[in-house]
Parts: sequence; structure tokens; C-alpha cells
Amino acid sequence: MILRPARQLLLQLPRRTPALHRSLNTSSNSTSPPSNSSPQALLAYYSQWPTRTVQLQDLKMYGAPPLDEQTLLDSAERTRKELLAGLARRVTQHLSLPFLPATNPSLSKVHNLYSTAFFDLANVPEIKSLAENDKLCKVMANMVSAHADNIPLLARGFMESRKYLPDAVITDFLDRAIRNRISLRLMAEQHLSLSSASLPSLRSLNSSPPDSTPTPSSQPTRIGVLDLALSPHELVSNCAEYATLLCDSTYGVSPPYRIEGASSSLKVGFIGTHLEYILTELLKNAFRATVENNAPKKEEAEEGVFRFEDTPHAHLLKEDFPPIVVTIGSVPGALTIRVRDQGGGVPPENIESVFSYAFTSVPLLPDPDSDPDSPSVYGGTSGAGYMGGVGGGPQGGESALQTNVGTLAGLGFGLPLSRIYAEYFAGSLDMVSMYGWGTDVYCVVRTAE
Repeated sequence: MILRPARQLLLQLPRRTPALHRSLNTSSNSTSPPSNSSPQALLAYYSQWPTRTVQLQDLKMYGAPPLDEQTLLDSAERTRKELLAGLARRVTQHLSLPFLPATNPSLSKVHNLYSTAFFDLANVPEIKSLAENDKLCKVMANMVSAHADNIPLLARGFMESRKYLPDAVITDFLDRAIRNRISLRLMAEQHLSLSSASLPSLRSLNSSPPDSTPTPSSQPTRIGVLDLALSPHELVSNCAEYATLLCDSTYGVSPPYRIEGASSSLKVGFIGTHLEYILTELLKNAFRATVENNAPKKEEAEEGVFRFEDTPHAHLLKEDFPPIVVTIGSVPGALTIRVRDQGGGVPPENIESVFSYAFTSVPLLPDPDSDPDSPSVYGGTSGAGYMGGVGGGPQGGESALQTNVGTLAGLGFGLPLSRIYAEYFAGSLDMVSMYGWGTDVYCVVRTAE
């Protein structure tokens, strides 16, 4: 599909009429879009449907798989309609951008991805059979895969367009875009997971006697993407080991860590991938800040002569660094995780910016695609660098801090994204910094019971 430029498509959208303002009804007899609708009319029609944040109880609505056929079809139709509303909203919000940012190559690609996903899904009929559910699942799986790089695309697009937009506009747009993206992925991945766990039993049932019932799930603690027996201790350990690997690959050394607080047998109900993302970002920041703040300063070396002992991390061992301490606390309905480091804390001039999009304490890097006569750099909306996370201060070492294992400090979106993930289910993410000593970050997530 060849999409028209964003502004041209916007101008061709029909005027919205009161008749289009309808509530989202997931029953089979809900109002359908006008017959023989044009693509623009379909977009205008579905963009009027309300969108909402997915709640943890929504993920438990249909129970643990395998689901019976009618329940699975009900989930499919509900998912199809809510995705259409959410995708239409994303397309129209991209169209609301001013002309120059809207035509930025990266932002245009994101817009085209959402447009393609919307029109592909609009071609899926109302779900009344397992065959139609299969078609829906194929479209959703393609959408999830195609949209995997949306965040880097948005980051680059707004870095390149920042001179055309106030910081407040960028922040508001990204907040809405990222929250909507979380909702869309949750809805799609939840139904894909329920289908994957239910279809083998249902297809086997079709060739069995009429009184047969689905075989009970071998994983009764999982309801799609929701894990009702998630181990915070195990997840913290896995994320800390990954941060250790990244730190070793970047610096040749890493600080120790320990986990304290709640019992290692603690189990909670939450979405593992969300908590994994948050913990990985917090631990990467803590590991990087601890190494950089506690490594000896590089001495002046004779020009043109390399000596191993002049590198700041030469001869350092794990025990030369103070440990990173992760404390786990839990009460019914909530999980709290504190990450404490002795990485020097956040400089006072940066404390107001650490949750800003694309803020970083990594030294600025020139944009390889920019005008060589221009002094521009990859910079955040606060004038900080593009490549990197948030460490102990602007004295950071390697520029992009990237290795073949992964990136210790990347787009500078780590903390704001982590906060959005934590707040999505009414949780929180807060930082307390003691400059000259270290930083405590407190993450609270609401859990399913």
C-alpha cells in the first residue's frame, strides 16, 4: 500500500458527525461501519470509538486457557474492535503533528506502520469461527513483529524534529504514543497467547465425542501474558546477571550485587516482560554509575603511547566496587523494588531532567547524517546527548557504551519508559539522589491477586 503524505490524508478525511460518536460495544450485534466505506471514512469512523488503558483484571476476564470455542471467539472479537479503535487513534494523532515533523522520515515510517496495521485489521471480518480467528491472529502477529522498533524510530524522529516543536508538545505526544503502544501490544499479545494455548485443545475437541471438554492447562498460573506466579527474586537475578555481562563487556569489570528483603519464594501476579524492562534499565544505570564513579581517574599519558595501566579500569576487581543492593518488598496487591547504588548520585543541574525523553549523561556524539558545517549533535529535548542512559554524572566514559553483547547506555529513553511501564497499572517510579554518594530508585507495581 502506498500511503499519501500525512497532511494530504488529513485534508481528505471527512468531517466527523455526531452519528459517529458511539461507545465501543463488543457484542456481535454492535453497529458496523457504513458499507463500502473508503479508507478515510473507516479511519474517521473507528477513531471516534473510545480507547482505554488495559487493566490487570481485563487480562483475567476469560480465565486460564484452554478456553472453550465461544469464549475464545468472544476474546477475538473484543480484541479486534479495541485494536481498530486504538490503531485509528494512533494514525490520527500522528496526523495532528505540524507539517515538517509529520514528514520526518522516521516519524513517517511510524505513521505508515500504524496505517498499514489499521487497514490490514479492517479487512478482517467479524470473528465468528476459528478460521476467522486464525486470520486475525496472523494479522496481529505481523503487527507485533513490524512494530518492534517503533520506540527507536520515534526517538530519532523527534531528535531530528526538535527545533520545530516545543519540549512540552514532544513530551505529551510521546507519553500518549507510548501508553497507547503498550495497550495495543498487550491486547494483541494477550489474545495471541490465549489462542496459542487453546487452539490445539479445541481442534482436538472437534474430532472427539460431543461431550468432550478441553484438557486443563498445564500452566494454570499463566493467563496469556499475565503470570500469576512471577518470582521477583528470580527476575532480579536474571536482570542483574545481564547488566553484569554488559558491564564486563563495556569496562572489563563489574560491581557486585546482592538481593535482600522478601523471601526468594515470593510469587506475585504481573506481566514479566514489563517488570523485566524496568529492572534491566534501573540496574544498567546503577552498574554503569558505580563503575564510573569508583574507577580511578585516567592519568595523563605520553602522547602517542598506549599503556594498559593508564586505562581507568585497568587492574580493578569486582571487590574494588561497592555493591548494588536490590531490596524487594511485598504487600497484597503491590510489589516494591528498590535499587540502591553508590555511583555518585545525580548532579543537581540534571536532577530535573533525568525523566525527560532522551536525556543522558553520556558525552555528546556528532550526528553522522547531519550537515558537517553544522554544530548540531544528537541531543535530547533538554540539550543533553542522544546516546546513553542516566549514570552518576556527565564524567561518563565510553561514548555510546555499546558492545556486541548489547548497549549499556542507549537512547536515553530508559528512565521515562520505565516510569510509564510502572505507572501503566497505577504504580510509580521515583528517584532519590544524594549527590556525591549514590542513588536510590523505588519502583512500585500493582499486582494481580
